[in-house]
Amino acid sequence: MTVLQLTVTLLILPVILFLYFGHRTDYHERLHIRRKPGIWYIGSAGFFIHPYRFLKHSMTWAEDSMFSFRILGNTIVVLRGISGRDAFFTRGLDFMAGYRLLNSELDGIARTVNAFGDLGSMMSKFFGSNALERLSPLLVEDAFRVLEKWGDDGANDPFTSLNEIVFTLAARFTVCREFSEDPKKIQALISIFKRLEAGSSHTSALFPWFPTPARLKKLVAGVQLYRMISAAVLSRKENGYREDDPLQAMIDKGLSLTETTALLAMLFVGATTNTGNVVTWILIYLEANPKWKLLVQNEARQLYEDSQTLGPYHDTPQQLLTMTSIEKQTPIIDCCISETLRMLFTCPFLRKNVGDDIFVDQKCVPHGVYVMFPTADLHGNPCFYPEPNKFNPENFSAGAVLKRQQHGTTFLGWGAGHHVCPGRRAAQIIIKIIVILILSKFDTRILDEGGELVQKVPEQLEDTLFRVLRAKEAMTLCYGVRH
Repeated sequence: MTVLQLTVTLLILPVILFLYFGHRTDYHERLHIRRKPGIWYIGSAGFFIHPYRFLKHSMTWAEDSMFSFRILGNTIVVLRGISGRDAFFTRGLDFMAGYRLLNSELDGIARTVNAFGDLGSMMSKFFGSNALERLSPLLVEDAFRVLEKWGDDGANDPFTSLNEIVFTLAARFTVCREFSEDPKKIQALISIFKRLEAGSSHTSALFPWFPTPARLKKLVAGVQLYRMISAAVLSRKENGYREDDPLQAMIDKGLSLTETTALLAMLFVGATTNTGNVVTWILIYLEANPKWKLLVQNEARQLYEDSQTLGPYHDTPQQLLTMTSIEKQTPIIDCCISETLRMLFTCPFLRKNVGDDIFVDQKCVPHGVYVMFPTADLHGNPCFYPEPNKFNPENFSAGAVLKRQQHGTTFLGWGAGHHVCPGRRAAQIIIKIIVILILSKFDTRILDEGGELVQKVPEQLEDTLFRVLRAKEAMTLCYGVRH
């Protein structure tokens, strides 16, 4: 080592030691909660590198008790167990403020929501019972139209092919008819939102100003979405054409094209982020559990066949697959959806305490602190779900649900407390339509990466929080039309 190298090392080493150890402590002085070490402002760098693995290792490190860590100068407290659940879901913690920590662009969306004013009323209008009843037959027709392109038999990647159906149906719900009925526009939306997602990773929160290739692609995708929506708005205004949909509501409200694009993107992301992958996982779990696949298949085919035979005044069978029949005549599918969500959802929810200090297990979680709660603390709790690692839709039979009610909230598949998913019924309708039509129209098999019939459910990717992801290995959906 030269004199220069030694001098530089001696100058830099104290700085590195300060950054690493300067905020290193086993217990936060104020919170009295065990805390992960971190690097000054950045905090726990492992969270940005691999957030899922970081949290999993941290929970083991904390011996399943409450702990905290820091990122970007902010403290995050991870609540655990029943007391943590009670604090997290009954205190009215701020949902949007929580996720803005990792995505500053949500600030702009929050301002747009405020500009709209009565977004809740709009969502009630377009996601409520009347809208669902009106749109359900159209959604079935949309799904049929996509499935017709599959042909009588073939094979595809279900995580891709089923997402196309979800995007088509979600476009009708959350954007406009012009998009849902145009396959080229659906493919454009799939490409746009794939790039928007890629440019919004947790790592990007470290350097929100740095023009990475993913962020530049995200910018281009945003411009493309703006142009698509602008064209639809212009066409309606020039032709005096109106529809009863979210796009028209925003036109009538007088929102700018930028505000309209941001708000429609938010609604569309909410409708599609997990739905397509959830549908695929349902089919995978059913393939690995033949008993339940047969039960769901029989239920779906019975409903489909009834829709073909009821009443002489319907030209097509899909017209009779109404919201009422889809919701009321599919109890087994309901149980399988909930059990699949229970198995898949193990990551945490994130909120910010914008109210008074909270005390959990005699420890203070002060105002301004961010709070996480891992869903696995409930979904993997054997007190609530015997054999929690086993797929068992009977966990959601009427009797089992009633028995768990004495324990309070035990299922977070659709949110809980003050933040229940407003699009729950719409998402369930979309999922059911796809499952019913695929299992009624085709005989299906799902093959693993080795080309064998799935007998064991593969592991889910674990590189992104707050998302249901693809399987770690390639899956193939083989199908053939029923005769």
